[in-house]
Amino acid sequence: MLLCSSCSSFVPPGLGACPNCKTELGAVSRVASRVLAVAGGSLVAVTLSACYGVAYVEDDAGHRTDASHATDTCSDPALDLDHDGYCGALDCDEADPHVHNTCY
Repeated sequence: MLLCSSCSSFVPPGLGACPNCKTELGAVSRVASRVLAVAGGSLVAVTLSACYGVAYVEDDAGHRTDASHATDTCSDPALDLDHDGYCGALDCDEADPHVHNTCY
């Protein structure tokens, strides 16, 4: 919400004028309120990600995997001992082809 420059009352989003004193809001005020709304929403999203972690997705086999690594695969097939497409830190168990990103 914006504060009216004339009467200092709150102006709800989407209104072009103050509901109390009918003072017209300038285009700069409307743009500023949208920018602040986006910035506030982004701040909430970053805070929630920091508190609760990143999103998870499930692969075709039903394994839960970190969404940021969902498309990562093993770039060197020689390192993929169980031939499941994952190796190194992306594979939690190189002896079992059914276990890979579930360690996140």
